[in-house]
Amino acid sequence: MTAHFYLDGRAIPFVAGQNVLEALLAMGRDRDVPYFCYHPALGSLGACRQCAVKFYPHDDRHPPRVMMACLLPASPGLQLVTAEADVEREHAAISELLMRNHPHDCPVCDEGGQCHLQDMTVRAGHRLRTYENRKRTFRSQQLGPLIRQEMNRCITCYRCVRFYQDIAGGEDFGVFGSRDRVFFGRLQDGALESPFAGNLAEICPTGVFTDKVYHANYLRPWDLETAPSVCPHCNLGCNTAPGAARGRLRRVRQRPHPDINPHFLCDRGRYGFRHTAHRQRPWTNQLRGRDVDSDATLDHLADILAQGQTAFLGSPRADILANLAWLALADAYGAPFAAFSDPWQEALAREILTLPQAPSLAELAKAERILILGQALELSPSLRLPVQAAVRAGAHLTLASVLPTALDKHGQVQRLRPDGFVDAAGAWCRALPSGKRAVILASADALGPAGVHVVRRLQEDLPPGTGVIVAHTAPNLGGAAFFATDGQSARLREAVAIGRCRHLLALAADPLGEDGDAPFWRQRPPELQISLLDHLPTTTYGEADLRLPMAATAERDGVFLNYEGRFQAFAKVYQPAREQRQWDPSRSAFPLPAGGMREAMALWEPYTLAEALAQRGDRLERFRQRFAFYRHYLCPELPAPGDPGAFLPDGLRARFRIGIVPVPHSGSGRWWLSANHWYGDEAQARFALELQSLAPVPGVRLAPGQTEARALLLTSRDGQVRRFPVIEVEGMATDVLALDPAQLSDLGYHPGERIDAREEVAP
Repeated sequence: MTAHFYLDGRAIPFVAGQNVLEALLAMGRDRDVPYFCYHPALGSLGACRQCAVKFYPHDDRHPPRVMMACLLPASPGLQLVTAEADVEREHAAISELLMRNHPHDCPVCDEGGQCHLQDMTVRAGHRLRTYENRKRTFRSQQLGPLIRQEMNRCITCYRCVRFYQDIAGGEDFGVFGSRDRVFFGRLQDGALESPFAGNLAEICPTGVFTDKVYHANYLRPWDLETAPSVCPHCNLGCNTAPGAARGRLRRVRQRPHPDINPHFLCDRGRYGFRHTAHRQRPWTNQLRGRDVDSDATLDHLADILAQGQTAFLGSPRADILANLAWLALADAYGAPFAAFSDPWQEALAREILTLPQAPSLAELAKAERILILGQALELSPSLRLPVQAAVRAGAHLTLASVLPTALDKHGQVQRLRPDGFVDAAGAWCRALPSGKRAVILASADALGPAGVHVVRRLQEDLPPGTGVIVAHTAPNLGGAAFFATDGQSARLREAVAIGRCRHLLALAADPLGEDGDAPFWRQRPPELQISLLDHLPTTTYGEADLRLPMAATAERDGVFLNYEGRFQAFAKVYQPAREQRQWDPSRSAFPLPAGGMREAMALWEPYTLAEALAQRGDRLERFRQRFAFYRHYLCPELPAPGDPGAFLPDGLRARFRIGIVPVPHSGSGRWWLSANHWYGDEAQARFALELQSLAPVPGVRLAPGQTEARALLLTSRDGQVRRFPVIEVEGMATDVLALDPAQLSDLGYHPGERIDAREEVAP
């Protein structure tokens, strides 16, 4: 039987543990009682004093009194009133106090159209200002390239500091002052250090903290086109709501998903979209540096495909349907296909795919034992929030890593070289107490293919409920792994090396850059032609013979497979367009002085391009049959955009499981190699200039006292010498060199291998 309380004579259902305000919001009655400081992720504080209701006791001995709805537990039969003069006066008076020092800048505030302060002030009945004295003012701080502060708009609700410190675990932001001089910010100006700083713009109910990137391209929220989407910057699959207008993507905000991202989004997911506006982004078809139209492009590709010496290369950066289109086209032409340019990455993806279904982030927050291997929290920053929630609830945390991490002070720390992670996982598993919910979080590059295989075998002997989450920056690593089961990458490289493949048609791949072993591809035969479909100006794009501009994630439909094995669809949000500022009399009889005309950009979508090429080669029926077969095999019923998602069947995982243990290759040399990640480190986010302005200083990181050199000289596998400045890191494991993933790829090495280095000593 459902329990009810009563508000203004109306029955309001609630569940045990809810307060009055939570019950009202759960019913969608967010206009019944105004509120500011309450937030579903932060709970109740009672700081704003806005959510007043009048409580009538059940007896005659106690008079009715005004109480805060966010602090009043819901109970059966509770009698509450808002439709009385004293409650309405309370709402209006509190609103007037909160607005006393608020500036008169509502018409130009970035929060216009989504301002909680406006909504609640009108709801509370405060319409006329009576305060005529001089307003209190603050000097707003400079908080970096992502967040803009206007402290004069503050109503002291404490949402920002509660989120930043309690939820995000940040330490460089706080509250200062007293009485009516309370200030929220940093001790001094400077960029916010938390990878979740962008959430301040969403959690602030006024315009104190706004999105500086959106401000530079601002339009009112009601002018934005939106559609349900999925973050393309790691394999967690956080749900997002991109907003676009006039042919440009303006902002990305979180779209709540109860199991993945109930409220918050990391700054990589929020600001990584700026790669779509990179000044060198491809917009036109180019053949050997010359612009060509779509028909000429298709004719050129069809002629090459007819020669029968083409290989197809997919990518874990492209979604499942895009890779399937490439696979079906390769099948229609009887050509080889690989989803990875590097056998190491292919083996890693295959091993990750065969892991049992991983726990959701909501389940991770309830874990009682957590082991973190490597920099999993830097690879997928949103993992940090459920881990911190679990720690606050009493979970025991163990961290095994090469480099110091942000959560070291919250758990038991083991500083290890790359060869120690698997042994640490085994020891932790053997020491697990029975009946405890346990989760292993691992960065993919820390374990490598062999390590993931061993951890899967360890998990088979653990109690039910023990899960493994492997973090990776590729949004569709699991989906691409469907094509990584029988050594396609090795066969592709062999075909290239012996000259059997004279043309590579690649999809969102960067084999010459950071997708894997760049030295191998730098040594490709000179007769090998590369055609690349991509939306990033990567190293491979710069050297490709034929360049085809591709629609980005928000510019097309698709499906990602996240770390859980959850299929999630994303929808096309907008059609990209560029402003043409020159007046063209053939298009309009009159010039348009305010910015010229907007021209929609004709960008290729992978399926559309593959279908057109199949038609040119008289293989359209074969292409459609193979695409339909593969799609139905992987997921008979794909979810629609906005749906919670559909899970990969366990039986299908088992088909990709093999009994051969991948042999780790460590080589020889003085130094162990490890990857060094930061929260903005991802292939697409590297072209988001505002985010990259916060990137750490590049160089090789090692423990203090390991060398007297100012730089180390490392030799790549193709004999090229690279110079790396030395950066000493306190608390780092000894005998290890930590490099950015792109630098490791340029050298042709993988994490966990060994290398020698020459020292460059200062004169």
